[in-house]
Amino acid sequence: MNHPTEAFRTRYRASVHPRYNPWLHASFVLGYGLLCITLSWRSTHQIQPWEWLTIPLALVFFNLCIYLIHRYLGHHKHGFAKLFYARHTGDHHSFFTPGHMTYDSPKDWRVILFPTWLIVLHSLAITLPAWWLLKQLNPNVAGLFAGCMILGYLLYEIFHACEHLHENHPLARLPWIKQMRQLHALHHRRELMQSRNFNIVLPLMDYLFGTLHWEPAAPQPQDSRKLS
Repeated sequence: MNHPTEAFRTRYRASVHPRYNPWLHASFVLGYGLLCITLSWRSTHQIQPWEWLTIPLALVFFNLCIYLIHRYLGHHKHGFAKLFYARHTGDHHSFFTPGHMTYDSPKDWRVILFPTWLIVLHSLAITLPAWWLLKQLNPNVAGLFAGCMILGYLLYEIFHACEHLHENHPLARLPWIKQMRQLHALHHRRELMQSRNFNIVLPLMDYLFGTLHWEPAAPQPQDSRKLS
Protein backbone atom coordinates (compact mmCIF):
# COMPACT_ATOMS: atom_id res chain seq x y z
CA MET A 1 0.00 0.00 0.00
CA ASN A 2 1.27 3.49 -0.87
CA HIS A 3 2.24 5.88 1.91
CA PRO A 4 -0.59 8.46 2.39
CA THR A 5 1.75 11.27 1.30
CA GLU A 6 2.71 9.44 -1.89
CA ALA A 7 -0.94 8.71 -2.61
CA PHE A 8 -1.78 12.41 -2.18
CA ARG A 9 1.13 13.41 -4.39
CA THR A 10 -0.10 11.10 -7.13
CA ARG A 11 -3.58 12.65 -6.99
CA TYR A 12 -2.24 16.21 -6.82
CA ARG A 13 0.12 15.77 -9.77
CA ALA A 14 -2.72 14.28 -11.81
CA SER A 15 -4.77 17.42 -11.16
CA VAL A 16 -2.07 19.84 -12.40
CA HIS A 17 -2.72 21.17 -15.89
CA PRO A 18 -0.53 19.33 -18.40
CA ARG A 19 0.68 22.64 -19.83
CA TYR A 20 1.96 23.88 -16.48
CA ASN A 21 5.54 25.04 -16.94
CA PRO A 22 7.47 25.35 -13.64
CA TRP A 23 10.34 27.26 -15.25
CA LEU A 24 7.95 29.83 -16.71
CA HIS A 25 6.23 30.08 -13.34
CA ALA A 26 9.46 30.74 -11.43
CA SER A 27 10.89 33.01 -14.14
CA PHE A 28 7.80 35.21 -14.22
CA VAL A 29 7.75 35.66 -10.44
CA LEU A 30 11.47 36.44 -10.32
CA GLY A 31 11.47 38.67 -13.40
CA TYR A 32 8.36 40.62 -12.40
CA GLY A 33 9.64 41.00 -8.87
CA LEU A 34 13.05 42.29 -9.96
CA LEU A 35 11.37 44.73 -12.35
CA CYS A 36 9.22 46.11 -9.54
CA ILE A 37 12.23 46.44 -7.24
CA THR A 38 14.20 48.24 -9.96
CA LEU A 39 11.38 50.69 -10.68
CA SER A 40 10.88 51.37 -6.98
CA TRP A 41 14.50 51.99 -6.19
CA ARG A 42 15.08 54.05 -9.33
CA SER A 43 12.47 56.49 -8.05
CA THR A 44 14.85 57.47 -5.23
CA HIS A 45 17.33 60.33 -5.44
CA GLN A 46 20.21 61.40 -3.19
CA ILE A 47 19.22 59.14 -0.31
CA GLN A 48 20.12 60.53 3.09
CA PRO A 49 21.87 58.29 5.67
CA TRP A 50 18.80 58.05 7.92
CA GLU A 51 16.61 57.09 4.95
CA TRP A 52 18.63 53.87 4.48
CA LEU A 53 17.07 52.69 7.74
CA THR A 54 13.94 52.13 5.68
CA ILE A 55 15.41 48.91 4.28
CA PRO A 56 15.88 46.94 7.52
CA LEU A 57 12.69 48.36 9.01
CA ALA A 58 10.66 47.46 5.90
CA LEU A 59 12.06 43.93 5.83
CA VAL A 60 11.24 43.46 9.52
CA PHE A 61 7.73 44.75 8.81
CA PHE A 62 7.36 42.29 5.94
CA ASN A 63 8.67 39.53 8.21
CA LEU A 64 5.89 40.39 10.68
CA CYS A 65 3.21 40.49 7.99
CA ILE A 66 4.12 37.13 6.49
CA TYR A 67 4.33 35.62 9.98
CA LEU A 68 0.81 36.78 10.82
CA ILE A 69 -0.61 35.66 7.48
CA HIS A 70 1.04 32.25 7.73
CA ARG A 71 0.03 31.72 11.35
CA TYR A 72 -3.53 32.99 11.32
CA LEU A 73 -4.70 32.51 7.72
CA GLY A 74 -2.55 29.62 6.50
CA HIS A 75 -3.43 27.37 9.44
CA HIS A 76 -6.83 28.62 10.62
CA LYS A 77 -9.85 28.54 8.34
CA HIS A 78 -11.52 31.88 7.70
CA GLY A 79 -14.21 32.43 5.11
CA PHE A 80 -12.44 35.31 3.36
CA ALA A 81 -9.20 33.31 3.08
CA LYS A 82 -10.50 29.78 2.62
CA LEU A 83 -8.70 29.31 -0.71
CA PHE A 84 -5.37 30.21 0.88
CA TYR A 85 -6.06 27.84 3.77
CA ALA A 86 -7.00 25.04 1.38
CA ARG A 87 -3.90 25.57 -0.74
CA HIS A 88 -1.56 25.82 2.23
CA THR A 89 -2.82 23.45 4.90
CA GLY A 90 -4.79 21.26 2.52
CA ASP A 91 -2.30 20.92 -0.35
CA HIS A 92 1.16 22.00 0.80
CA HIS A 93 1.06 20.28 4.17
CA SER A 94 -0.36 17.12 2.65
CA PHE A 95 2.25 17.07 -0.11
CA PHE A 96 5.15 17.63 2.29
CA THR A 97 5.10 15.63 5.52
CA PRO A 98 7.82 14.38 7.88
CA GLY A 99 10.05 12.04 5.91
CA HIS A 100 8.65 13.43 2.66
CA MET A 101 9.90 17.03 2.71
CA THR A 102 11.62 17.19 -0.68
CA TYR A 103 10.14 17.64 -4.12
CA ASP A 104 10.87 15.16 -6.89
CA SER A 105 10.92 17.39 -9.96
CA PRO A 106 10.45 21.06 -10.92
CA LYS A 107 6.79 20.31 -11.67
CA ASP A 108 6.31 20.04 -7.92
CA TRP A 109 7.06 23.76 -7.63
CA ARG A 110 3.35 24.14 -8.31
CA VAL A 111 2.69 23.24 -4.66
CA ILE A 112 5.59 25.32 -3.28
CA LEU A 113 5.45 28.65 -5.11
CA PHE A 114 2.55 31.06 -4.79
CA PRO A 115 0.37 31.41 -7.91
CA THR A 116 1.90 33.76 -10.47
CA TRP A 117 -0.95 36.26 -10.17
CA LEU A 118 -0.31 36.78 -6.45
CA ILE A 119 2.87 38.84 -6.87
CA VAL A 120 0.99 41.07 -9.33
CA LEU A 121 -1.82 41.50 -6.81
CA HIS A 122 0.71 42.12 -4.04
CA SER A 123 2.46 44.81 -6.09
CA LEU A 124 -0.67 46.59 -7.31
CA ALA A 125 -3.07 46.27 -4.37
CA ILE A 126 -0.63 46.59 -1.46
CA THR A 127 2.80 47.88 -2.48
CA LEU A 128 1.67 50.56 -4.95
CA PRO A 129 -0.82 52.22 -2.56
CA ALA A 130 1.79 52.12 0.23
CA TRP A 131 4.32 53.74 -2.11
CA TRP A 132 1.86 56.49 -3.05
CA LEU A 133 0.99 57.28 0.56
CA LEU A 134 4.63 57.36 1.70
CA LYS A 135 5.57 59.43 -1.34
CA GLN A 136 3.50 62.29 0.07
CA LEU A 137 5.87 62.32 3.06
CA ASN A 138 9.21 61.26 1.60
CA PRO A 139 9.79 59.92 -1.95
CA ASN A 140 13.01 58.14 -0.99
CA VAL A 141 11.41 56.30 1.92
CA ALA A 142 8.52 55.41 -0.38
CA GLY A 143 10.79 53.93 -3.05
CA LEU A 144 12.94 51.99 -0.61
CA PHE A 145 9.91 50.66 1.25
CA ALA A 146 8.11 49.55 -1.92
CA GLY A 147 11.20 47.76 -3.21
CA CYS A 148 11.62 45.93 0.08
CA MET A 149 8.00 44.77 0.01
CA ILE A 150 8.73 42.99 -3.25
CA LEU A 151 12.18 41.87 -2.13
CA GLY A 152 10.64 40.26 0.94
CA TYR A 153 8.19 38.42 -1.29
CA LEU A 154 10.99 37.07 -3.49
CA LEU A 155 13.08 36.04 -0.49
CA TYR A 156 10.10 34.12 0.86
CA GLU A 157 9.65 32.25 -2.41
CA ILE A 158 13.36 31.47 -2.77
CA PHE A 159 13.92 30.35 0.81
CA HIS A 160 10.74 28.28 0.84
CA ALA A 161 11.81 26.46 -2.32
CA CYS A 162 15.27 25.87 -0.82
CA GLU A 163 13.70 24.42 2.32
CA HIS A 164 12.20 21.65 0.22
CA LEU A 165 15.44 20.78 -1.56
CA HIS A 166 17.12 17.43 -0.99
CA GLU A 167 19.54 17.71 1.93
CA ASN A 168 22.50 16.93 -0.34
CA HIS A 169 21.81 19.89 -2.62
CA PRO A 170 24.58 22.55 -2.36
CA LEU A 171 22.09 25.29 -1.48
CA ALA A 172 20.57 23.19 1.30
CA ARG A 173 24.00 22.93 2.90
CA LEU A 174 24.43 26.69 3.29
CA PRO A 175 24.32 27.43 7.05
CA TRP A 176 21.41 29.91 7.02
CA ILE A 177 19.28 27.81 4.69
CA LYS A 178 20.21 24.61 6.56
CA GLN A 179 18.91 26.07 9.82
CA MET A 180 15.71 27.39 8.26
CA ARG A 181 15.24 24.07 6.47
CA GLN A 182 15.26 22.26 9.82
CA LEU A 183 12.87 24.77 11.38
CA HIS A 184 10.52 24.37 8.43
CA ALA A 185 10.69 20.57 8.64
CA LEU A 186 9.63 20.83 12.28
CA HIS A 187 6.77 23.14 11.28
CA HIS A 188 5.50 20.42 8.94
CA ARG A 189 4.99 18.01 11.81
CA ARG A 190 1.24 17.79 12.29
CA GLU A 191 1.37 18.49 16.02
CA LEU A 192 3.47 21.64 15.46
CA MET A 193 2.15 23.18 12.24
CA GLN A 194 -0.54 25.32 13.92
CA SER A 195 1.68 26.59 16.70
CA ARG A 196 5.39 26.69 15.81
CA ASN A 197 7.94 28.00 13.26
CA PHE A 198 5.92 30.22 10.94
CA ASN A 199 8.83 32.30 9.65
CA ILE A 200 10.46 31.14 6.41
CA VAL A 201 13.42 33.50 5.86
CA LEU A 202 14.39 34.65 9.36
CA PRO A 203 12.82 33.31 12.61
CA LEU A 204 12.66 36.76 14.21
CA MET A 205 8.91 36.86 14.82
CA ASP A 206 8.85 33.26 15.99
CA TYR A 207 11.44 34.27 18.58
CA LEU A 208 9.61 37.44 19.63
CA PHE A 209 6.17 35.80 19.84
CA GLY A 210 7.38 32.63 21.53
CA THR A 211 6.54 30.27 18.68
CA LEU A 212 10.11 29.22 17.87
CA HIS A 213 10.74 25.50 18.27
CA TRP A 214 14.10 23.86 17.65
CA GLU A 215 15.22 20.26 17.60
CA PRO A 216 18.43 19.07 15.93
CA ALA A 217 17.97 17.06 12.78
CA ALA A 218 17.95 13.31 13.34
CA PRO A 219 21.22 11.70 12.22
CA GLN A 220 20.97 10.02 8.87
CA PRO A 221 21.58 6.24 8.85
CA GLN A 222 24.92 5.29 7.38
CA ASP A 223 24.94 3.53 4.05
CA SER A 224 26.01 -0.05 4.75
CA ARG A 225 27.73 -0.18 1.35
CA LYS A 226 30.20 2.46 2.55
CA LEU A 227 31.09 0.30 5.54
CA SER A 228 32.00 -2.77 3.55
